[in-house]
Amino acid sequence: MHHIGKQVVSVIAGLSIAGLAWAQGTQSGTAPGTVPVPKNSAQPGFTGSSTGTPTTTPANTPPAKPATTAATKPVAKKPETISSTKQFSEHTGLARSSEIVGLSVKDVADKDAGKIEDLMMDARGHIAYAIVSFGGLLGVGDKLYAVPWDAMVIDREHKTAYLDVSKETLERAPSFAKDKWPESTDREWGSKAKTAWHDATITASVKSKLAREKAATLVKVNVDTNEGVVQLSGNVDSEQTKMRATELARQVEGVRKVVNNLKIQG
Repeated sequence: MHHIGKQVVSVIAGLSIAGLAWAQGTQSGTAPGTVPVPKNSAQPGFTGSSTGTPTTTPANTPPAKPATTAATKPVAKKPETISSTKQFSEHTGLARSSEIVGLSVKDVADKDAGKIEDLMMDARGHIAYAIVSFGGLLGVGDKLYAVPWDAMVIDREHKTAYLDVSKETLERAPSFAKDKWPESTDREWGSKAKTAWHDATITASVKSKLAREKAATLVKVNVDTNEGVVQLSGNVDSEQTKMRATELARQVEGVRKVVNNLKIQG
C-alpha cells in the first residue's frame, strides 16, 4: 500500500506540472518551449498601437527619411520679346540700313561735309561702300563718291557719320553721276576707291580703337592721317593715357608713323 501511495503521488505531481505548462501555453499564445512576447512589444511587420491592435506595414518598406526643406531655385527671367527691327538693332548693337542712309557726314574738324545717299553691299551682304554726296563741297558738284565702309565712323547716338575727307582726297577718289553708277564687277575702279580713301580708312580704324578704351578722354582725341602718318591732337588725363593712344594707333594696319601732339590736362 505504501508503494502504491508513492506512485499515485508521483502521477498527481506529473499531471499538475503538465497542466501548468498547458495553461501557460494557452494564455500566452506561444508554443511550448518558446519565450512569450508581451502584447505591447513591436514585432517585425507590425507596429504597436495604444489599444494593443497590431497595424500591418510592408516588410520591405525603407525607414522614413527626415523631411528636408527644398532649395529655392531662382526663377528664370523671361526674355523680352523683340517685336520690331528697331528694337532688334537696339538690343544687338546692329543698325538698320534705313538708319544709316540719310545720315549727315562731318569731317574730323566736326564740320558738315555731306550726306550718305546709299549703301553698296557685296555678294555676302556685307556693306562695302557708303555712297556719299558732298553737296558742292570744294567744288565737286553733284558727284557721288563710293567711300569704303571701313573709312566711316558711325555715331548712332548723335545720328552722324564721321569721315576724314580733304580736297586732295576728293581729287584722287573716283566719282560718278547719279544716273551712271560704276559696274560692281569693275575691280580696277574698286581698287582706286580703296587707295584714294586709304588715309581715311586708317583714321577711322584709329578712332575706333581709341573709342573702345576705358579712358573716356581718348574718345575726344583728334586723328588726322596723311599718307600713312597719323597725327594725334587734343587733351588727355594722364601721361599713361597719352602713351596708350600712341600704342593703339601703331596697331592699325597701314600706319607708317604716329605723331603724338596730345596734351595732359592739369
